[in-house]
Amino acid sequence: MKRGLSFLLALLMVLVLLPTFASAETKVVNIVLANNPLSQAMADLAKENYKKEGVEINIAILPENDMREKLTTEASSGGNAYDMFYIGPYEAQTWARNGWLEDLTPFFDAMTEEEKAWYDYDDLIPGMMQSLAYEDKQYALPYYGESSFIMYNKELFEQAGVTMPEKPTWDEIYDLAVKINALGDDIVGMTMRGMPGWGMSGAPFVTMVNAFGGQFYDMEWNATVDTPEQRAAWEMYKKILRDAGQKDILSYSYNECIALMMTNKCGIYYDATSICAGFEAADSPIKGKIGYVAAPHQVKETNTSWLWNWSMGINPKSDKKQEVFDFMLWATSKDFVNLTLEADPSGASTPQAARASLYTLPAYAEVPYAAATLAALQEMDFNDPCVNPVPYTGLQYIAIPEFADAGDKMTQWLAEYVTDQITLDQAIANTQALFEEIAIEGEYKS
Repeated sequence: MKRGLSFLLALLMVLVLLPTFASAETKVVNIVLANNPLSQAMADLAKENYKKEGVEINIAILPENDMREKLTTEASSGGNAYDMFYIGPYEAQTWARNGWLEDLTPFFDAMTEEEKAWYDYDDLIPGMMQSLAYEDKQYALPYYGESSFIMYNKELFEQAGVTMPEKPTWDEIYDLAVKINALGDDIVGMTMRGMPGWGMSGAPFVTMVNAFGGQFYDMEWNATVDTPEQRAAWEMYKKILRDAGQKDILSYSYNECIALMMTNKCGIYYDATSICAGFEAADSPIKGKIGYVAAPHQVKETNTSWLWNWSMGINPKSDKKQEVFDFMLWATSKDFVNLTLEADPSGASTPQAARASLYTLPAYAEVPYAAATLAALQEMDFNDPCVNPVPYTGLQYIAIPEFADAGDKMTQWLAEYVTDQITLDQAIANTQALFEEIAIEGEYKS
């Protein structure tokens, strides 16, 4: 009797255990994205539409600076809390060099011919892909790309009796911002990112330095911050925001700038081409009221905008690499582009500047900012940022590992200068000394 009972219990245990081996355990892919409209759109669409048996996509949204800090710590320490890294070309180059990103080449090689035809790798914009490659290997895929341009409120311009040039100078932008600002106490002439951070105020500011003929190093890696050209850019940035900008200058990231434009009480906004999609959404209070023109120039007449992309790479410490790659393919595919346009025909949820075919789609070509975006992308030259030859690449940043920390410090001094906590001479001297120190300690300077 005991022997029979033991046999039944053993059989029951086998039957209970069998399903564990017969069905795969659900794999949770953990992802963190920056808090911006297109990243939020990806999170929403993934939740509703991404279906892969045995896979769950868990997406968190964080402010950009917080996300950067978390992912940099994660990558540099070899952590695996996040399976996918949401990064830009600055991180891609450095992280690939450091072994913090998985080479995507083997994953593409393993795809079937049918899968390759569906994905259409060659449709991805070459410049964006090159910015995410290292030593001829691809380490990330662009979700969306961007340049920068001027966005302006046509109604406020009409009220002020002024006209926006197609290719304005910074001097013209300042004059226009002051005139718009004079329309009333509740009107802001111009908004720009004021929050310190190399990816915050640093983005518009460094393109201003380029436009004014400034640079950070000469060809011998001597720091060139203390020059009339750089000083002119520092002075213009402060002058615009103090004479015609938002009241709480330093609290403004792009999210606050966007919110201000949405009130229909701000005349001019200089920022990323990707931002304007929300302005033309069906429920936008400023739909049809915004005009789009080229990034301002000054001494340098062309290539005064920036190049950036938000891209997706695989954490080499993840144990779900194939699942991450599959999601990356879906989120950067033509099917995803079409899905975004079906969900939102305004184009507000559609990732820009990653696929060339986007600009051939009638639904997207008709959006008000498409032509200006394409023009900005076509003018960009990542390798020729300044009037004079320089030993570095990068438009709104210098593509060296030290720039993230240096850019944060520089923009903190910029913030202190803008708010009269330090003088321009002090801000320039601090920044000059910092970049000279980097050239010496980084052994760029012989």
